[in-house]
Amino acid sequence: MELSISGLTFRIVLFSLLSQILSSPLPGQDKGSFTDTRDGHIYKTVTIGKQTWMAENLAWLPAVDRAATGLFEVECRYVYGYEGINVDEAKANTNYQQYGALYNWIAARSACPSGWHLPTDQEWMVLEQFSGLTSSESTLRDWRNSGEAGTKLKSLDGWTAGNGTDIFGFAALPAGCRGYAGFQSKGYATYFWTASTIDGDNGWRRGICSDQPGISRQEDRRYFGASVRCIKNQ
Repeated sequence: MELSISGLTFRIVLFSLLSQILSSPLPGQDKGSFTDTRDGHIYKTVTIGKQTWMAENLAWLPAVDRAATGLFEVECRYVYGYEGINVDEAKANTNYQQYGALYNWIAARSACPSGWHLPTDQEWMVLEQFSGLTSSESTLRDWRNSGEAGTKLKSLDGWTAGNGTDIFGFAALPAGCRGYAGFQSKGYATYFWTASTIDGDNGWRRGICSDQPGISRQEDRRYFGASVRCIKNQ
């Protein structure tokens, strides 16, 4: 028995299949939103593999500190470039509106809203491996470039020397940091705290830079001010 199909029917079937493919989310493209009931801030979210992440930096800011206030055991929060202590003024700052807040490690540990938490070093490794970093390299210190995982997590624009492909919708922005010389590296780099420590004074953090395809895994003093990306409780 010979089955024939007209050209019109074939085109209709092909169009239907292509529409289904194009409308199906790519890996890591299951996007949503979440409202932080503490301040009403609405965050974009994205599911990457089996993890659900906030797709923008945390902006929880119950208080704000000057860059010169760098403490280990007291919560400190900063807005890049803002040197006052007025929360309303800090929230009106364009850097806050674009990049969220920066936190020392103690503040980062308790900054995420209910149902979410600061990701551990191991949870970051899961994200990195899903993004193409090899499992053997994921445990190493400093820059790890296999799979160009950093490029895949960077936003499509905003970086001074090299934008990302943002294939998962993570949209990492070059928010800079509150470093050892005050505010620095905006436009060039971003840093994210993990919940994990390696000794009494240092916590693990991640770094993504404009001119690097990978992700750094390094320790920093806990008074360092970095961004936070919360991950949803499982």
